[in-house]
Amino acid sequence: MVDFLSKYSQNTWQLNAEMASYLLFGFAVAGFLHVLIKPEGVRKLLGKPGLWTVVKACLVGVPMPLCSCSVIPVAASLRKSGASRGATASFLSSTPQTGVDSIFATYALMGGPFTIVRIVVAFISGVVSGVLVDLFAKEQPPSPVKANRPLHPNSLARLNLNLTSDATLSFQSIATKSTISDETSCCTDSAADKATIEKALRYGFITLPAELATALLFGLMLGGLITTIMPDDLLSGALSSGPLAFLLATLISLPLYICATASIPLAYALISAGLSPGAALILLIVGPATNTATVVAVWKMLGRRATLIYIGCLVVIAWIAGAIFNSTISAGQMGDAIHHHENMQVAFWQHACGIALVGLFIFSILKKRLATQVKSNCCTD
Repeated sequence: MVDFLSKYSQNTWQLNAEMASYLLFGFAVAGFLHVLIKPEGVRKLLGKPGLWTVVKACLVGVPMPLCSCSVIPVAASLRKSGASRGATASFLSSTPQTGVDSIFATYALMGGPFTIVRIVVAFISGVVSGVLVDLFAKEQPPSPVKANRPLHPNSLARLNLNLTSDATLSFQSIATKSTISDETSCCTDSAADKATIEKALRYGFITLPAELATALLFGLMLGGLITTIMPDDLLSGALSSGPLAFLLATLISLPLYICATASIPLAYALISAGLSPGAALILLIVGPATNTATVVAVWKMLGRRATLIYIGCLVVIAWIAGAIFNSTISAGQMGDAIHHHENMQVAFWQHACGIALVGLFIFSILKKRLATQVKSNCCTD
């Protein structure tokens, strides 16, 4: 029992230490992306149906650090603000599969080729699902608007008088404000830059870690457990590759909530146990982009036909990508690379980053709970 606990803790900590530096850097980039990418600008880009709108939705969605649950309110806001069905489906498909944090974490454990394939598949699935939704689940034409009654001549005269007086007052106020703006512009710009940096750091190192902490820590512990208890040849034969492995990965990932970042240690451990890279890729594609909550939300926002297109595109593209990836990189090659990676000694700076990551998770969770308690106390009072 002591040997098992020792090996389990060692494997779990090694996963954490190897991911930590990439995750910390990913959190910093995610914070600045959150501040720089304004929701208002996103809505303007995604309003019209068409291929270019769908591509823009993917370009916006791929780097955004939103999981399959946090993407739902953002997509709903985009949809209510005028985003087309295709753009909304594209955003829902591409965004939860990746993010700057999961991209760096994937590179840390899976290597460059696996990371590139994951990004490319997220982009392709978003474009294909968005285009098909635009083609086969078109928008309903808006209901005709009733014409307004013409204004009475007396009312029109009063309206012109009010507009003239308002224009005079507006011109005077603009002239007054212009003399003040030059004096305060320098101070305002420096204060705005400071506020932007603070907002980015707060989101990247408090809000986002608090949202991911529970799922990521659970994924690390589960990955360490699988690495410890599973023999190297457990997933062999039909269970390691081929249609049966693909079907198993799809059935597991479709209904369950799988975070794009937190699922990486699980995929890492399954490949170590003999699962093919293609099946693990399916798990990382379909899992984050689909679960019961996401499917219900897509059904409500886009309709039944668009939901079926959305799910079908993800599964088909994931299977094609998995088959191509297996034909390019075999399970043995990927497994050998992972085992070589496991045998490498973790450097001191990686241990330090691992300690910093765990401390960041604990700090962000405690701060979030404290803020929730303060808010509830204020509401009670």
